[in-house]
Parts: sequence; C-alpha cells; structure tokens
Amino acid sequence: MRSRNRWAITLTLAAFAAAGCGGPAVVQIGAIVSLEGSAAPYGQSVWNGIQVAAAQINAEGGIDVAEGGTRVPLEILMRDAKSDPLIGMQVAQELIDLGVPAVIGAISSDVTLRVADLFQQAHVILLSPSTSTPALTSKGSYIYRNFPSDELEAVNMTAHIYNVAGINQVDIVGSQSEFGLGIKNAFIERFRSLGGQVATQVSFEAGATDLSAQAQQLAGTQAGGIYIAGYSDETAHAGRAIRDAGITLPLFGTGAILPGELVRIGGDAVEGLIYPTAAFDPDSEEVNVRRFVAGYRAQFGEGFDVYAAHGYDAVMILAQAIEQNGMRTDNITFYMNAMNPFPGAAGVTSFDGDGNARKFHRMMVIRNGQAVALAGQ
Repeated sequence: MRSRNRWAITLTLAAFAAAGCGGPAVVQIGAIVSLEGSAAPYGQSVWNGIQVAAAQINAEGGIDVAEGGTRVPLEILMRDAKSDPLIGMQVAQELIDLGVPAVIGAISSDVTLRVADLFQQAHVILLSPSTSTPALTSKGSYIYRNFPSDELEAVNMTAHIYNVAGINQVDIVGSQSEFGLGIKNAFIERFRSLGGQVATQVSFEAGATDLSAQAQQLAGTQAGGIYIAGYSDETAHAGRAIRDAGITLPLFGTGAILPGELVRIGGDAVEGLIYPTAAFDPDSEEVNVRRFVAGYRAQFGEGFDVYAAHGYDAVMILAQAIEQNGMRTDNITFYMNAMNPFPGAAGVTSFDGDGNARKFHRMMVIRNGQAVALAGQ
C-alpha cells in the first residue's frame, strides 16, 4: 500500500465565493485526501473519483443554486494530509477557517478520527468516503460517511466464514493501526455472537513487511481459517508469511483490500483469499454506475475501484443536498439526514441517525490472480 506519487496538491475545496449581491459565483467544498504515505493508494482513488464527479457536474453547467436554474461551477480544491494525523489537523483547520460548509475526507481512520472533533466543534460537515472504524460513529451530528462501517463489514464477513464456509474457529493476524484494531474487534464480537471461537491472536506493527515471527506463532493451529485484519499490503505480507510457514488454511481479509496491490505483493500466497467489498459493481448496467465508469475512463483510463466510486458519490450527494436545500451547513445536514436512498456509483446510500451509511458488502475471492465475485454475490 505504498505510493511513489509525490506531486503536491495545493488546491483548497473551500466554501463558496460570493459575487456581490448576485449570489455565489462558484460553489466550493472542502476535501482532505492522502496522496502520500501509507494511505496514498486509497487517497488517489478517492481523489480521482472526486474529480470525475466535479467534471460531470460542470459539464452540465454546474450546481443549481437558486430556483429558476441559476447554475454556477463546482470548484474542487483539496488538501493533502499525507496519511499523517498532524498534517490532517493543520489542513482541516485551514479549510474550517475558510468557511467551508462541508469537507470530503479524510481517507485513513487515524486521520479522520483526529480531525473529526474539529469539524464537529466548528459545525462543518465531514463526509468520509473511505473511513470504516466504528469509533467514528460517536463523533457527532456533523460527521458522516458514505462508506460502510466495520460493524457492517463484520456482519457480512463473519456470516460467510461461519455459515457459508462452515468454519467455527479462526486465528487472527491483526495490524496495530487504528483500522486494524477497529475491524479486528468488530469481527471478534460478531463472530463470537454467532457461536464462533477465536483460537490464537497475533499482532504486528502497522506497515510491517516481515511477519514471519507472527506466522510461526500459528504453527500447529487447530483453527479452520485465518482472518487477517489489515490493509492490502499488510494482508499480502501476512499471507506470504503464513504460506512460507507451511500453513495451508483458508485466508480471509478485510474490505480495505485493493486486489491489484494485494496480488502484486502477495503473489500466489494470496490465491484463494476471500474478502468483503463495499457495494460497487463496475459491470452493472445501472445508469449511475455506467456514468461513473465512462467518466473515469475518459479522464483517467482504467483503474477505477470501490474507493473512486465512493469519492464520486460523496461529491454527488453533497451537490444534490446543496441544490435541494442550499449551501448553509445545517440545511445540508437536514437534507442528508432525511434524504431518499441515493442511487450512486457505489450502490444505494442512505444515512442512519449516527451518519453511518446503510450499505452492505459482497464477497470476493482472488482466483488466478484476479478478484472475482463469489457465486451468488
């Protein structure tokens, strides 16, 4: 999950620029992504999706900000948190000081959790297209995510392992990152509620590449499978270490898997690994999916994924809220709290009372080096 992209982003998705008494000349929203550091592959995907959405909105004349069809451009300007919570705090405060009504971001759980309190205190909307940690749920009434939480992911992952795969005892290899800890705990709680047992738990430092010592702790295990709680690169390194240790048990991963990165690093070791993914079917004939895929290909070529789709949807949701209820923050939150299910590129989105997306997952498997949906998904 390492990026070599070093180009700087100095744009600032800000609130809106007024044109005298005639109303806004441009609508601007905030965005915090990570184009450097450990979250860069996810951040680049989200940023690409955001740009596709803005390009399509502006190609149609912009956002309708007044009855009668007065449209103004949507300006996408963004700050790069570089996967660093401290930098995230700095750029978050910059955007808040600019008077933005809403910000899309952040990318990784640790950055999003660090900045969430700032947005809640400032009464500025934070809409994350990628953060899944359950800890975000309690951050306040201005904090949303259109990406499903770890708790929803755990429901789907454990149901597959326990009910479909028929495995009632697992070992867990988990990253000590905010994401890894959050998804591991959600998984354990849900798996045990089904009657499952966790045999051995081993952990590793976030971003570690040598997990041979952890794999050796699983030698001779009596479990029926191994759940790896980590990002793509961490899962790949764990899978390779497990296979190198001679362990042939089925492997299961998280919804943070980027299959291309997983296979590039893990190779044959991740063949057969099963993981959940948030709703996104690039082959769907749904109008909004086809529109996203076509727009992405026109702007960036191939490479669209579930994170790009969620970045795209975040822009579209905020744009729709502004068109319907205006640019005041409280008007936007009122709309989002009561909006009809939004048919986006990444499936249908609505928010519960805590700002969490009501969305579910489908199960994927690495087969012949490619991610494919399991039968019936």
